[in-house]
Amino acid sequence: MMGKGNKSVVKVLVASSIAFSVIPSTFGLTTVFANETGNVLVNENFDAITDEKLPAGWKLVQGNAVTKDGKLLLTSPSSSAPARVIIPLGTDAGDYVFEADMTFLSAVDNTRWASLMYRIQNENYPYYQFAVRKGTTALNGLEFAIRNEKNQWVVPETNSFQENFEFNKSYKLKVIASKNRVQQFVNGKLVIDTDLASQYGNGDVGFQANGVNVQFDNVKVTTTSTDLPSSENSGAFIPAEPATTIVNPPTLIANHQAIDTSEQVSSVLLPVTKSSDGELLVNEKSLIDVLTSIKNKRIPILQVEQAGLEEDIIAVLNDAQTTDVHFVSSNPAILKELRTKEPNARGGLIYSKNSLNKNDLEAFAETIHKSKGKVAMIPQKILTQEIVHYLHSRTISVWGVGADSTNSAHDLLHIGVDGIISNTPEYVATALTEYPENTIIQRPIVAAHRGIPSLAPENTMAGYQLAYDLGADMIETDVKRTKDGHLVIMHDDTVDRTTNGTGRVRDLTLDEIRQLDAGSKFSPQFAGEKVPTFKEYLQAFKGKDIVLLVELKDTGIEEQVIQEIEAEDMVNQVVLQSFNLDSMVTINKLKPEIPIGYLYSQGVPGTDVEKVKNAQKLLNYGSSRNVTLNASYGSVYQEFITYMRQRGMMNMHWTFRGEDPFSEKLQQGVIGPITDYTQWLTKSPINLETPIKKVNLKVGKSSTIQAKAFVDYRVDKKENIKTELYMLEGSNKVRIKGNTIEALAPGTVEVFVKHTFTMLGKEWNVVAEPIEVNITE
Repeated sequence: MMGKGNKSVVKVLVASSIAFSVIPSTFGLTTVFANETGNVLVNENFDAITDEKLPAGWKLVQGNAVTKDGKLLLTSPSSSAPARVIIPLGTDAGDYVFEADMTFLSAVDNTRWASLMYRIQNENYPYYQFAVRKGTTALNGLEFAIRNEKNQWVVPETNSFQENFEFNKSYKLKVIASKNRVQQFVNGKLVIDTDLASQYGNGDVGFQANGVNVQFDNVKVTTTSTDLPSSENSGAFIPAEPATTIVNPPTLIANHQAIDTSEQVSSVLLPVTKSSDGELLVNEKSLIDVLTSIKNKRIPILQVEQAGLEEDIIAVLNDAQTTDVHFVSSNPAILKELRTKEPNARGGLIYSKNSLNKNDLEAFAETIHKSKGKVAMIPQKILTQEIVHYLHSRTISVWGVGADSTNSAHDLLHIGVDGIISNTPEYVATALTEYPENTIIQRPIVAAHRGIPSLAPENTMAGYQLAYDLGADMIETDVKRTKDGHLVIMHDDTVDRTTNGTGRVRDLTLDEIRQLDAGSKFSPQFAGEKVPTFKEYLQAFKGKDIVLLVELKDTGIEEQVIQEIEAEDMVNQVVLQSFNLDSMVTINKLKPEIPIGYLYSQGVPGTDVEKVKNAQKLLNYGSSRNVTLNASYGSVYQEFITYMRQRGMMNMHWTFRGEDPFSEKLQQGVIGPITDYTQWLTKSPINLETPIKKVNLKVGKSSTIQAKAFVDYRVDKKENIKTELYMLEGSNKVRIKGNTIEALAPGTVEVFVKHTFTMLGKEWNVVAEPIEVNITE
């Protein structure tokens, strides 16, 4: 709390019920006035301050700060020589809005920062601050930080911004502090929302620079008596969904006609139009009212088909403080423009043609990526499992539009979509309850890590071919550049571990590397295996039904990688990833048609609230750079997986080498495992196919139903498989024994064909679509 010895240095004008216009400071005093919403404690634009002085009463507590050319200039040559200016408020104010324009002039590096300090105690410390790094796109580019009583930093909340702050460009910063709640904004966009400001209830405000030269202008502090929404409504949430025993079930989305459904849907599709008087509407209701009504209950998916609405939509989202949003459109240009203006949002492209052949599908996938999207919205009538698999292999989630009956809901489930958009979500909710424990509807997209190093030498053509033969959906590999500028396949910086040679790849020529034996260290049977070139790797699978997941191990090779991919005409067959995010951003600029992923690893947060907030932060981070979040499997957890699924982000996760963690993450819903053990999933059937969907029986008669299993996306191959029937209701009408149905009494029941199999040490089920059984006398 502020000490009683604090002197009042701010002049207070007589309060009035009308709002005053901004009054410039005179005689070196900071102007203060009142308006309808609160008392303005500080209003300073520095235009009347001369001789490089600070405004009267402002206090330089550390470093260098002057007023120059109508701006407050803080100079900090290094992190060990910060600059701090404090504005004593002379009151017990602590609930206020603190605003200022900030401009970076120079920085030691991108990690250095400037800040708005608030609730400063003792005209020094402790205090809170809104810190902004020069490299604001980093995960900790923005901070809610605490300088505690021991004069140490505690940083409980961080976020990234959609762009790095540019030099000599002004950004509007704002802090709203109300009791324990704090919201921090950049250019009107809410970037941090926390309830962790309970330790200090009031105090002064000020500015700080750390390793940067920075200007501040248009400083304003206004008291507020308005309570901020509960932190439970801070924007990071997981919507409730229907109960189900399906592993990785699709998220349920209400079409706009079902916006008032009582079903537990994660999202709502909202078509946005503009009225004749310029208001944005959804179903003739104000967009901002609709957003407010579903805030932190359901995720808004804004469908925009009219060009030119982008600025208005962003303004409404900012006014509604809606940061968790999805844009979809059938127009790629509109989607791209929306995603460019609001990079933290996700994007999806609506397919509007009546058919979807192979050429259409290839073009559609590339257009989605070029438009900064990650989701394909496709009508149920043209969707197939093969289409879903094609898009999944290119890290695109699929939302099916339909499910206008329980049977069609089952159809969509079995197609393997990631989301179901329906005018009748009750049918989907019912269908989701009709499956046994551990039912797999959507088989994972399996990436064979460096080939299949559990059975063959890593990153060799022999290993790649074996992974392909075992049914891998993707083959992962690593690319480095040789001394003489060739791209070769190698994970390590040196050839020592995997070959009979020594030395760094960058110090060896292609000829020297090609003379090495890359197989004999694994087993004598692979003696003579060569280190492949990137070109050989591409050519081996050109035109085959498999996607190549390529990790760039060097920087500066992005353009060459793309050139070699283009030379083989394989843009539609490659996904690129890297631990270096800048490398992927470069790829996206050079060739946006190619999907990209960011590899990383981090600890799992300790509490449920922290887990959801972390998922939100990471999703924004990935969306703003158009990358999938390819985290290590130890970094992901149930809330993360659910959060991503509900928001249409399909990620790849590395590297599964143990059956127990593999099984655990599959049960949590991981769809993109990267593994050394592709063979563990080879025996997993993709789905069951029954010869009939309807059976007519008379009482006393019976029917036996046999199913076949579809086992390989690559080959139209079906196998006989051991199954049994089950039903949820109707035991008084039929009796089931194995695969036989015996009719007992008139009526209609649904039965299902089920196959139980063991994988990764656990039992799993694959189930066919329901069979309608009609019984008559």
